[in-house]
Amino acid sequence: MPETKLLRFPPGKSLTEELCIVMKRIEAYGVVYPARYYRTLVEKYTREGVLYPHILMIIGEPRINNHFFYSRALKGTGRLLDYGCGTGDNVRQLIRDGFPRERITAFDLNWTSINLGFDLYRDQEEIHDLFIVSGTFTFGPAEFDMVYSASVFHVIGDDEEFGNYLANAWSALKPGGILFGSTLGLVEGAVRSPDERGPPRVMSREQLTSRLTGAGFTRPKIVQRYHVLHYVADKSDNRCVFEFCTKKPA
Repeated sequence: MPETKLLRFPPGKSLTEELCIVMKRIEAYGVVYPARYYRTLVEKYTREGVLYPHILMIIGEPRINNHFFYSRALKGTGRLLDYGCGTGDNVRQLIRDGFPRERITAFDLNWTSINLGFDLYRDQEEIHDLFIVSGTFTFGPAEFDMVYSASVFHVIGDDEEFGNYLANAWSALKPGGILFGSTLGLVEGAVRSPDERGPPRVMSREQLTSRLTGAGFTRPKIVQRYHVLHYVADKSDNRCVFEFCTKKPA
């Protein structure tokens, strides 16, 4: 979510290769590309760059539908905020699975990743109204019943900024509301190893629990998942993915 400089693709990966892979993946959802559209996107993003190469590499593979809380979220009757929505992959998955679009709001700091999603899914006219972009958190207290946070915690390196993010999520939730999501974490007993391409915040289970409860949430449920390596040189044997779910006290 935080603003950052353009990053490079991992060794052995390239814009042209990843765009081709992603477009084939998205075609499985029924998206039809016009002739030369691939070349149009290559030219556009060669010129403009991709702010977060990793986000491009995982488009078409939404994480929300594999979350342990997801089936309960779909049955919810209130409003949901995707806080740090990126390309909007998870918003599209919610709609595909029948969650009412009028109860979805997606928020991010800039249009960069959102527009990448629009370019690849070719659906800007259909869902543009669900996205809100602002440099500041624009929601009042107790507006949402659920807040979803996908792969946001680990990209916020600054402690004060991370605290503000959690405080915003807590404030935006109604009493009894649910915060759920996922973040990169450390396998139990592991020590974080230096990685120039790695995210700035990789927490242990205890650290994640402490930050959530310190922000006012009840003791969270945390499930450890396998971290999929995205390139050969990825030094992530000591990493995992933590799925979490916690509640704002009623």
